[in-house]
Amino acid sequence: MIGRSMLGTAALTAMAIVGGAPTPTTLTLWPGYTIGLPSNYCVILSRGPDFDTLYFRDRGAPNAPLLAGLYAGHNPAEFKCVDPTSREWDAHGLHFKSVHNSGGCSEFQVQDPKKPERGFLHIWFGPAAKDHQSLAEGLVASVRAAALPVYRPDDLPICK
Repeated sequence: MIGRSMLGTAALTAMAIVGGAPTPTTLTLWPGYTIGLPSNYCVILSRGPDFDTLYFRDRGAPNAPLLAGLYAGHNPAEFKCVDPTSREWDAHGLHFKSVHNSGGCSEFQVQDPKKPERGFLHIWFGPAAKDHQSLAEGLVASVRAAALPVYRPDDLPICK
């Protein structure tokens, strides 16, 4: 169900913005993407030698489960969903792959087929995505290519 509704997510997001809902904050991520952080959400950032990992959490509920996780780098992990249904599509000049299963596992891989220097994004839904499906899907639908070069950001809205 999550994979099938991805096409409508951009329209829902646009309707929410027009309807007066808070606008997401656009984050620029190394190595070359942007993503829309939902209002009232923050990130937990972990940096590796050649990758960044972000976890998206509701700022007002520090003990709540995570909405999603994101790997940004050049060596994404393989999908871990068991017995998944897979899908591939292109949007905004980027190539998306996704896997979903009936147990609620949802993962996405994003890449720019024309600019491999951008690396990959690997996004997975956390436990909070079950209750906030439109927010989680909106993260994936909001991914765009950023102007290159992109440096590792120091201004992300870090969770306190």
